[in-house]
Amino acid sequence: MKSITLILAFVATAFSQSLFAQARVAVAHFAPFAGVEESTAVDVVVNGQTALPGVSFKDFTQYLDLEPGNATVDIIPVGATDPAISGEFMLEDGKHYTLVATGNGTTQPLELWALSDDVDAPEAGNLNLRIVHAAPFAADLASTEVSIRTDGGNLVNGLTGVPYGGSSGFFQVPAGNYDLKVSSNDGSVNYIDIDPVDLPEGADITVFAVGDGINQPLAVIAWPVGELATSQPVDNRSNGMWEVIEGSGTGFILQPMPSQDRLVGSWYTYDESGNTVFLIFDSCFDQSSEMGEMYCSTTPGAFDGMSATTALYLPSGGGPNEDDVVTITKIGEIDFEILGCEDAMATVRLDGEDPQMYTAKNLTRPFPCTD
Repeated sequence: MKSITLILAFVATAFSQSLFAQARVAVAHFAPFAGVEESTAVDVVVNGQTALPGVSFKDFTQYLDLEPGNATVDIIPVGATDPAISGEFMLEDGKHYTLVATGNGTTQPLELWALSDDVDAPEAGNLNLRIVHAAPFAADLASTEVSIRTDGGNLVNGLTGVPYGGSSGFFQVPAGNYDLKVSSNDGSVNYIDIDPVDLPEGADITVFAVGDGINQPLAVIAWPVGELATSQPVDNRSNGMWEVIEGSGTGFILQPMPSQDRLVGSWYTYDESGNTVFLIFDSCFDQSSEMGEMYCSTTPGAFDGMSATTALYLPSGGGPNEDDVVTITKIGEIDFEILGCEDAMATVRLDGEDPQMYTAKNLTRPFPCTD
């Protein structure tokens, strides 16, 4: 992280500061206007003097002490003379701000805006959390709307329909380990899957969704912690019918459920008499029933988009009448590994039998996919 370097560079400048200045300002460069990181470098000029030289995309500073009053801030690409972004801000005594440079100049304009960072201390055992959408991945604001969810698909603080430029404001959550993701409004499509992270008691943390998916990949910055690790989001690229190579007329149907990070489906094969046998599998081992639907009650569905261990069930009974009862018996497990757009491995472990490994080809590929 370049924050320490940036602060040292700031201190070394001739930028006029007062020992009694009480306005505190952090600067965040979240404007993905170029595809090469070096080409995103800018100088931050305050009231005509360079305050922060060579700030690149995803850089942010700790709080800097500035004199209160009117401040003109220019963001000038390194090597240029004219500012790409300018803003006028009134800095008040005793206040804390974050100045955020956003936009990519194509889907969304370059702009500089200020966040007020002052908030009451959280209650014991809690922290203050704020979510800011700074990812200009679409030109139409409605198309940028996202929801913030747990890995199991539950909304966080009711955050849905959050557009580019939107901020949740601070809200309190219990300190602990969080596994979150940025999804479409209905949760059916995942844009960013954040790896589990510990959020400490008493902290004030702002989580920024950044990147545009064009010049720079989507990412998450937690101020003042740093960039958070992410994983490939669960999507529908493995959806469809797969043919098992080691068999005739044998295969499986995969149905990812991105909203729950879950994989369900059916395996079709034949018994010794040549009769068709259909089995079902589910990566969610912790199921509950509500309104006739099966869902993961307390944990995500254990599918990361590339691999999953699923419970394998044999259904029996059933019929054309409402009173016909279907019995589902667990008979083993299947490990799935998605190797690419067209290839997969499946290891079947029937109870009491040796594991059998199969290779499979995707026959349908309904989702645009690149290895």
